[in-house]
Amino acid sequence: MCVSTMANDGGLRKVFQSADLVYNQLLILDQHKLHDNSNLIAAGDKRKPSRSLSEVSSSSIIKSPKINLSQHSSASLRRAVTPLIQSMEQLDAAALLSLNPNQDGNGAVLDPKRGSSVPPIHDRIVPYHRFHRAENTVRYLHAREVADKYTVGIFIFPPGASIPLHDHPSMVVISRVLYGELKVKSYSVVSPVHDDDVVEEMKEETSGTKCDSSPSRIRSSINRIKDFVSRAVLSSHHDHHAATQHKLQVQVNKSPLGVQFSSDGDGESSAIISAPNVTALYPDEGNCHSFVAGPYGAAVLDVVLPPYAEDEHRDCTFYEAVENEHGYCLTPIDQPSDFDCLSGEYGRFNSCDQY
Repeated sequence: MCVSTMANDGGLRKVFQSADLVYNQLLILDQHKLHDNSNLIAAGDKRKPSRSLSEVSSSSIIKSPKINLSQHSSASLRRAVTPLIQSMEQLDAAALLSLNPNQDGNGAVLDPKRGSSVPPIHDRIVPYHRFHRAENTVRYLHAREVADKYTVGIFIFPPGASIPLHDHPSMVVISRVLYGELKVKSYSVVSPVHDDDVVEEMKEETSGTKCDSSPSRIRSSINRIKDFVSRAVLSSHHDHHAATQHKLQVQVNKSPLGVQFSSDGDGESSAIISAPNVTALYPDEGNCHSFVAGPYGAAVLDVVLPPYAEDEHRDCTFYEAVENEHGYCLTPIDQPSDFDCLSGEYGRFNSCDQY
């Protein structure tokens, strides 16, 4: 899958360029962290002199340019990804998806400030898989992948369709809602609890199993987002591993970027993100989330840095959230039976050689 033509792409090429720039900035962060750690080690071992940053880079970084974002604060990562957020905010969603906006209020919201809407495209993605329930199947349009660096793609939600609660271990994800709206649940993983008394309380609340924030390793279904296929194909792998995964102690992410909170008549609070807003998650902020599309569906452009990779302990785990005294405990579960996500083609997003 790739983008066959970039003519009038709505700014997608700029997103690619920003993703390249941001990845390089994240790599520099890692280089500095590695340099700092090398100096600390050298300071404790007087037999070995400290190495320069260039020596560290030549011996480690260049040979294996992989990043570990979990060692950086959300604040430093937020600064690094700002150019990417800005380029995604500037996207022309209608041009990107070849849609004609209207002002009659019919369709999915495109830009509420302009009162513009567009017809949703969930029923125009090909191929159509008649053995799947189309109304419950999220489709994925692959745009670009740079190995070990990032992936770019669009999730197309039919009305009411959802992506269950899942994680993004040691990753940054920037999401732009192209049209429509979604209800969001977002959780931040809490650092491991070391106080013995608190640990015992948590054990009692979670039926004898302590919640911790160790990286989970469960599914190969999304080791490449573009290969994110239906549960029916991979359920045997999921079932084999799900029971052995770690629980996570989390707290609700109360201020995710681009998300608005509203209350219904019963006083229940809902978190909503709608077009044209951008949101972001980081290794220690909002890293576990779920989405439910609104009445007209939604389209969401995701940039994932770095991509899912099981061999790098960046595999995807699905969870069930249970409230406890310390926030919520997320228990790993098998991929829900009512969730399917299938790759597809639409307009410029079709099968061709990667450029």
